[in-house]
Amino acid sequence: MSAQVLYLAGTGRSGSTLLARILDRAEGVFAAGELRYVWQRGILEDRRCGCGEPFSRCPFWTEVMDRAFGGSDDVDARQIIDDQRALTRLRQVPRILTTGGRAVSAGYLRTLSALYRAVAQVSGCELVVDSSKLPSYGFVLGQVPDLDVRFVHLVRDPRGAAYSWSRAKAQPDGDGDMQRMSALKASSLWLAWNASAPALLRDPDGYCLIRYEDLVARPREVVERILAFAGHTGNGSPFVGERTVALERSHTVAGNPNRLLAGRVEVREDQAWTTAMARSQRALVTAVTTPLLGRFDYSIETPSP
Repeated sequence: MSAQVLYLAGTGRSGSTLLARILDRAEGVFAAGELRYVWQRGILEDRRCGCGEPFSRCPFWTEVMDRAFGGSDDVDARQIIDDQRALTRLRQVPRILTTGGRAVSAGYLRTLSALYRAVAQVSGCELVVDSSKLPSYGFVLGQVPDLDVRFVHLVRDPRGAAYSWSRAKAQPDGDGDMQRMSALKASSLWLAWNASAPALLRDPDGYCLIRYEDLVARPREVVERILAFAGHTGNGSPFVGERTVALERSHTVAGNPNRLLAGRVEVREDQAWTTAMARSQRALVTAVTTPLLGRFDYSIETPSP
């Protein structure tokens, strides 16, 4: 029987961690975090799981690795990472589009199959949410024969995403702060990743576009639409109010530091960029991302600081 996977595609700082954690509170749904990092940040670096334990001491991931591979010690994580990078780097997108992914090795696909099926079995959930975001990795995931993968393309106004990338955020499961990006790099990646996502994940029945701004404006409505799109059959809602969700710690791999928080959260849009972002930076991001702004219903005009 196929394991059902909901893959969140897009760029960083677009609300994927928040969306995944809300979905995780729905009956029969398990948000695993950014599973493409399980080899590096989990096995090699032994960073903290969302439950707070180091990966090697988390009972959930210990059981997953045992079921999938006979234990973490039997996994050649470095080789898997090398294979993954060779397949999913941004410069590989033209090759993927022209070959249809025929270069993906059967061995790597079997590795992914074993991992995702074990996550579904150990969690006991019908739907596994992977917030890895990278469109090319999502494409490869869609080639795994015994996974039923559907894609939510989550996109945020590039000015808001770029401003978020510029801010310092402590890394709770590693040293120092999370990665930061210049406005030019953040906007260039936004353009490349959001242009490639529809092309790589173009299954007409398995692709759904969601804007961050719509998610935070009508969270209950949008989340229910996503669950229906994913074929979710569980009862109940993850919300305890119209826009309030009670989050609990879960077994997430990698992602925004907010994955380690628990408690009631009111879903509200982060609009700090509209007043705090320098006019020159907004103008730069707008210029770089103009080719796609209209496609996602974003205006070239932005509020003045």
